[in-house]
Amino acid sequence: MTRGLVSIAIPDSLFADEGTVRGKTIKAGQIARAVSIFGIERIYLYRDETKNYEKDYETAKEIFQYLETPQYLRRRLISKKSDLEYVGLLPPLKIPHHMREVKVNLGETREAVLTIQNGELLADVGLKELARYEGHGQAGRRVTVQIVSTNPVGAKETSPPEDSYWGYEVRRAPSLARFLRSANFDLVILTSRLGESIVEKWAELGSRTRSAERIVLCFGSPEAGIDKILKQENASVKDFPKAMHLNYFPFQKVATVRLEEAILGCLSIMNLILRL
Repeated sequence: MTRGLVSIAIPDSLFADEGTVRGKTIKAGQIARAVSIFGIERIYLYRDETKNYEKDYETAKEIFQYLETPQYLRRRLISKKSDLEYVGLLPPLKIPHHMREVKVNLGETREAVLTIQNGELLADVGLKELARYEGHGQAGRRVTVQIVSTNPVGAKETSPPEDSYWGYEVRRAPSLARFLRSANFDLVILTSRLGESIVEKWAELGSRTRSAERIVLCFGSPEAGIDKILKQENASVKDFPKAMHLNYFPFQKVATVRLEEAILGCLSIMNLILRL
Protein backbone atom coordinates (compact mmCIF):
# COMPACT_ATOMS: atom_id res chain seq x y z
CA MET A 1 0.00 0.00 0.00
CA THR A 2 1.55 3.26 -1.03
CA ARG A 3 -0.61 6.35 -0.58
CA GLY A 4 -1.51 6.46 3.10
CA LEU A 5 0.11 4.83 6.08
CA VAL A 6 -2.16 1.96 7.01
CA SER A 7 -2.34 0.33 10.45
CA ILE A 8 -4.53 -2.35 11.99
CA ALA A 9 -6.01 -2.55 15.49
CA ILE A 10 -6.79 -5.98 16.93
CA PRO A 11 -7.81 -7.02 20.44
CA ASP A 12 -5.50 -8.71 22.92
CA SER A 13 -8.13 -11.49 22.97
CA LEU A 14 -7.03 -12.51 19.46
CA PHE A 15 -6.16 -15.98 20.77
CA ALA A 16 -9.52 -16.61 22.47
CA ASP A 17 -10.15 -19.54 20.10
CA GLU A 18 -6.65 -21.02 20.53
CA GLY A 19 -5.79 -23.13 23.55
CA THR A 20 -2.14 -23.97 22.84
CA VAL A 21 1.04 -21.99 22.27
CA ARG A 22 1.40 -23.81 18.96
CA GLY A 23 -2.02 -22.66 17.78
CA LYS A 24 -1.39 -19.11 18.95
CA THR A 25 1.95 -19.07 17.16
CA ILE A 26 0.47 -20.18 13.85
CA LYS A 27 -2.30 -17.60 14.10
CA ALA A 28 0.13 -14.78 14.92
CA GLY A 29 2.33 -15.90 12.05
CA GLN A 30 -0.59 -15.70 9.61
CA ILE A 31 -1.39 -12.17 10.79
CA ALA A 32 2.25 -11.09 10.53
CA ARG A 33 2.42 -12.44 6.98
CA ALA A 34 -0.75 -10.57 5.96
CA VAL A 35 0.52 -7.36 7.53
CA SER A 36 3.87 -7.71 5.75
CA ILE A 37 2.39 -8.58 2.36
CA PHE A 38 0.57 -5.26 2.30
CA GLY A 39 3.17 -3.09 4.02
CA ILE A 40 1.23 -2.24 7.17
CA GLU A 41 2.81 0.42 9.36
CA ARG A 42 1.65 -0.64 12.83
CA ILE A 43 -0.18 -3.39 14.68
CA TYR A 44 -2.10 -1.92 17.61
CA LEU A 45 -3.12 -4.45 20.25
CA TYR A 46 -6.03 -2.92 22.15
CA ARG A 47 -7.42 -4.15 25.46
CA ASP A 48 -10.47 -6.37 25.47
CA GLU A 49 -11.82 -5.51 28.90
CA THR A 50 -14.16 -8.49 29.21
CA LYS A 51 -11.25 -10.35 30.86
CA ASN A 52 -7.57 -9.98 31.56
CA TYR A 53 -5.77 -10.96 28.36
CA GLU A 54 -2.40 -9.51 29.34
CA LYS A 55 -0.63 -12.86 28.90
CA ASP A 56 -1.99 -13.25 25.38
CA TYR A 57 -0.94 -9.69 24.62
CA GLU A 58 2.62 -10.54 25.68
CA THR A 59 2.57 -13.71 23.57
CA ALA A 60 1.33 -11.88 20.49
CA LYS A 61 3.82 -9.05 20.95
CA GLU A 62 6.74 -11.46 21.34
CA ILE A 63 5.85 -13.41 18.20
CA PHE A 64 5.13 -10.33 16.08
CA GLN A 65 8.40 -8.68 17.13
CA TYR A 66 10.38 -11.88 16.63
CA LEU A 67 9.12 -12.26 13.07
CA GLU A 68 9.77 -8.61 12.20
CA THR A 69 13.37 -8.75 13.48
CA PRO A 70 15.96 -9.65 10.82
CA GLN A 71 17.22 -13.19 11.33
CA TYR A 72 20.84 -12.13 11.81
CA LEU A 73 19.89 -9.88 14.76
CA ARG A 74 17.66 -12.28 16.67
CA ARG A 75 20.43 -13.93 18.67
CA ARG A 76 21.44 -10.52 20.07
CA LEU A 77 18.01 -8.99 20.54
CA ILE A 78 15.71 -11.86 21.51
CA SER A 79 16.15 -14.25 24.42
CA LYS A 80 14.67 -17.74 24.59
CA LYS A 81 11.09 -17.68 25.87
CA SER A 82 8.30 -20.22 26.10
CA ASP A 83 6.12 -17.98 23.91
CA LEU A 84 8.60 -18.52 21.07
CA GLU A 85 8.78 -22.31 21.35
CA TYR A 86 7.06 -22.90 17.99
CA VAL A 87 8.25 -19.95 15.90
CA GLY A 88 10.36 -22.39 13.87
CA LEU A 89 7.10 -23.59 12.28
CA LEU A 90 6.46 -20.18 10.71
CA PRO A 91 7.55 -19.12 7.23
CA PRO A 92 9.90 -16.12 7.16
CA LEU A 93 8.47 -12.74 6.27
CA LYS A 94 11.19 -11.99 3.70
CA ILE A 95 10.59 -8.24 3.83
CA PRO A 96 13.28 -5.92 2.41
CA HIS A 97 15.36 -5.47 5.57
CA HIS A 98 15.55 -9.23 6.14
CA MET A 99 18.76 -9.46 4.14
CA ARG A 100 20.60 -12.75 3.87
CA GLU A 101 23.66 -11.66 1.90
CA VAL A 102 27.01 -12.49 3.51
CA LYS A 103 28.52 -9.31 2.06
CA VAL A 104 27.48 -5.68 2.07
CA ASN A 105 27.52 -3.06 -0.64
CA LEU A 106 28.65 0.51 -0.24
CA GLY A 107 25.69 2.80 0.43
CA GLU A 108 23.17 0.08 1.23
CA THR A 109 20.82 0.35 4.18
CA ARG A 110 20.27 -2.44 6.68
CA GLU A 111 19.34 -3.07 10.29
CA ALA A 112 22.02 -3.44 12.95
CA VAL A 113 22.42 -3.79 16.69
CA LEU A 114 25.05 -1.86 18.60
CA THR A 115 27.63 -3.62 20.73
CA ILE A 116 30.77 -2.67 22.65
CA GLN A 117 34.07 -4.42 22.09
CA ASN A 118 37.29 -3.33 23.76
CA GLY A 119 35.60 -0.09 24.73
CA GLU A 120 34.61 0.74 21.15
CA LEU A 121 31.00 1.06 19.95
CA LEU A 122 30.50 -1.25 16.96
CA ALA A 123 27.52 -2.41 14.86
CA ASP A 124 26.50 -5.96 14.06
CA VAL A 125 25.20 -5.77 10.48
CA GLY A 126 24.99 -9.51 9.90
CA LEU A 127 28.60 -10.21 8.87
CA LYS A 128 31.32 -12.28 10.52
CA GLU A 129 33.04 -9.02 11.44
CA LEU A 130 31.53 -6.14 13.35
CA ALA A 131 31.27 -2.80 11.56
CA ARG A 132 32.87 0.39 12.80
CA TYR A 133 30.08 2.67 13.88
CA GLU A 134 29.89 6.41 13.30
CA GLY A 135 27.59 7.92 15.88
CA HIS A 136 26.37 7.59 19.43
CA GLY A 137 24.17 5.04 21.12
CA GLN A 138 23.95 2.29 23.69
CA ALA A 139 24.93 -1.34 23.41
CA GLY A 140 21.93 -3.53 22.63
CA ARG A 141 20.08 -0.82 20.70
CA ARG A 142 18.69 -1.70 17.29
CA VAL A 143 19.41 0.93 14.63
CA THR A 144 19.05 1.43 10.90
CA VAL A 145 22.44 2.05 9.32
CA GLN A 146 23.98 2.92 5.99
CA ILE A 147 27.18 1.18 4.93
CA VAL A 148 29.81 3.91 4.42
CA SER A 149 32.84 1.70 3.80
CA THR A 150 33.45 -1.95 2.98
CA ASN A 151 37.13 -2.52 3.81
CA PRO A 152 36.92 -2.33 6.73
CA VAL A 153 33.15 -2.28 7.05
CA GLY A 154 31.86 1.00 8.44
CA ALA A 155 28.30 2.13 9.17
CA LYS A 156 26.44 5.21 10.33
CA GLU A 157 22.90 5.62 11.62
CA THR A 158 20.32 6.63 9.04
CA SER A 159 16.57 6.58 8.43
CA PRO A 160 14.79 3.65 6.76
CA PRO A 161 14.48 4.15 2.99
CA GLU A 162 11.21 5.82 2.06
CA ASP A 163 10.80 3.73 -1.09
CA SER A 164 11.03 0.38 0.69
CA TYR A 165 8.83 -1.34 3.28
CA TRP A 166 10.86 -1.54 6.47
CA GLY A 167 8.63 -3.65 8.68
CA TYR A 168 5.89 -2.93 11.21
CA GLU A 169 5.76 -1.67 14.77
CA VAL A 170 3.79 -3.33 17.56
CA ARG A 171 2.07 -0.92 19.94
CA ARG A 172 -0.11 -1.33 22.99
CA ALA A 173 -3.46 0.48 22.91
CA PRO A 174 -6.16 1.06 25.53
CA SER A 175 -9.68 -0.31 25.16
CA LEU A 176 -11.25 0.10 21.73
CA ALA A 177 -13.51 3.04 22.62
CA ARG A 178 -10.65 4.90 24.32
CA PHE A 179 -8.36 4.14 21.40
CA LEU A 180 -10.88 5.50 18.90
CA ARG A 181 -11.45 8.65 20.94
CA SER A 182 -7.75 9.40 21.17
CA ALA A 183 -6.57 8.06 17.83
CA ASN A 184 -5.18 10.57 15.36
CA PHE A 185 -6.21 9.01 12.04
CA ASP A 186 -7.67 10.57 8.92
CA LEU A 187 -9.82 7.50 8.35
CA VAL A 188 -11.02 4.90 10.85
CA ILE A 189 -12.66 1.75 9.49
CA LEU A 190 -14.62 -0.49 11.85
CA THR A 191 -14.89 -3.91 10.22
CA SER A 192 -18.01 -5.84 11.17
CA ARG A 193 -20.57 -8.24 9.78
CA LEU A 194 -23.17 -5.75 11.04
CA GLY A 195 -21.61 -2.89 9.08
CA GLU A 196 -22.73 -1.40 5.78
CA SER A 197 -21.95 -3.47 2.71
CA ILE A 198 -18.69 -2.48 1.08
CA VAL A 199 -20.47 -2.82 -2.26
CA GLU A 200 -22.79 0.04 -1.36
CA LYS A 201 -19.99 2.16 0.15
CA TRP A 202 -17.35 1.39 -2.50
CA ALA A 203 -17.19 4.86 -4.03
CA GLU A 204 -17.09 6.64 -0.66
CA LEU A 205 -14.47 4.25 0.68
CA GLY A 206 -12.31 4.78 -2.38
CA SER A 207 -12.52 8.55 -2.15
CA ARG A 208 -11.83 8.71 1.57
CA THR A 209 -9.05 6.14 1.42
CA ARG A 210 -7.14 7.87 -1.33
CA SER A 211 -7.31 11.25 0.41
CA ALA A 212 -6.25 9.97 3.83
CA GLU A 213 -2.66 10.06 5.06
CA ARG A 214 -3.20 7.77 8.05
CA ILE A 215 -5.72 4.92 8.07
CA VAL A 216 -6.56 2.30 10.66
CA LEU A 217 -8.69 -0.82 10.23
CA CYS A 218 -10.16 -2.11 13.49
CA PHE A 219 -11.11 -5.76 13.99
CA GLY A 220 -13.08 -7.60 16.62
CA SER A 221 -12.12 -10.75 18.52
CA PRO A 222 -12.93 -14.41 17.85
CA GLU A 223 -15.68 -14.16 20.47
CA ALA A 224 -17.06 -10.65 19.95
CA GLY A 225 -17.37 -8.31 17.00
CA ILE A 226 -16.62 -4.59 17.02
CA ASP A 227 -20.23 -3.75 17.93
CA LYS A 228 -20.29 -6.05 20.95
CA ILE A 229 -16.87 -4.92 22.16
CA LEU A 230 -17.96 -1.28 22.05
CA LYS A 231 -21.23 -2.12 23.80
CA GLN A 232 -19.26 -3.65 26.67
CA GLU A 233 -17.71 -0.21 27.12
CA ASN A 234 -21.11 1.53 27.06
CA ALA A 235 -20.28 2.84 23.60
CA SER A 236 -21.45 2.17 20.05
CA VAL A 237 -20.37 2.78 16.47
CA LYS A 238 -22.72 5.80 16.45
CA ASP A 239 -20.36 7.49 18.90
CA PHE A 240 -17.80 7.69 16.09
CA PRO A 241 -19.68 9.28 13.18
CA LYS A 242 -16.53 9.96 11.17
CA ALA A 243 -15.60 6.28 11.16
CA MET A 244 -16.80 3.94 8.43
CA HIS A 245 -18.62 0.85 9.70
CA LEU A 246 -18.15 -1.71 6.96
CA ASN A 247 -18.86 -5.33 6.13
CA TYR A 248 -16.05 -6.43 3.82
CA PHE A 249 -17.61 -9.88 3.29
CA PRO A 250 -21.28 -9.15 2.50
CA PHE A 251 -21.78 -12.46 0.68
CA GLN A 252 -19.93 -14.78 3.02
CA LYS A 253 -21.06 -18.38 2.98
CA VAL A 254 -19.57 -19.35 6.35
CA ALA A 255 -20.94 -18.68 9.81
CA THR A 256 -17.91 -16.60 10.83
CA VAL A 257 -14.79 -15.19 9.22
CA ARG A 258 -11.76 -15.85 11.40
CA LEU A 259 -9.65 -12.89 12.48
CA GLU A 260 -6.62 -13.87 10.42
CA GLU A 261 -8.87 -14.40 7.39
CA ALA A 262 -10.59 -11.05 7.92
CA ILE A 263 -7.28 -9.22 8.10
CA LEU A 264 -5.97 -10.78 4.90
CA GLY A 265 -9.26 -10.23 3.05
CA CYS A 266 -9.74 -6.61 4.17
CA LEU A 267 -6.16 -5.64 3.40
CA SER A 268 -6.43 -7.23 -0.04
CA ILE A 269 -9.43 -5.03 -0.78
CA MET A 270 -7.74 -1.93 0.61
CA ASN A 271 -4.68 -2.63 -1.52
CA LEU A 272 -6.89 -2.71 -4.62
CA ILE A 273 -8.75 0.47 -3.66
CA LEU A 274 -5.53 2.41 -3.19
CA ARG A 275 -4.47 1.58 -6.73
CA LEU A 276 -7.68 2.23 -8.64
